[in-house]
Amino acid sequence: MDEMDKREVTTETTTNNETEATKDVLPEVVLQYRGYEVDIEAMTERVKAHYYSKGYKKDSIKTLQIYAKPEDFTAYYVINDGVVGKVNLFYD
Repeated sequence: MDEMDKREVTTETTTNNETEATKDVLPEVVLQYRGYEVDIEAMTERVKAHYYSKGYKKDSIKTLQIYAKPEDFTAYYVINDGVVGKVNLFYD
């Protein structure tokens, strides 16, 4: 799947026995702060990698909240309403 395919979400709705496909394009979101920038997808992957490095199993994430705090250069996260952590916002 190429980059553009990852940013498209196709949903189907059924109306009077007819199926309509609608395509929503997901935006690429980049956070910029004082000359630094981070792609939101990259930040999300960094959070997941940090979570998995703590020994949690792949595919165990049911809910994920990320709180980016650029003034602290930190992204705080809560996974599955109980596991908390933080990663550097702009660096791996």
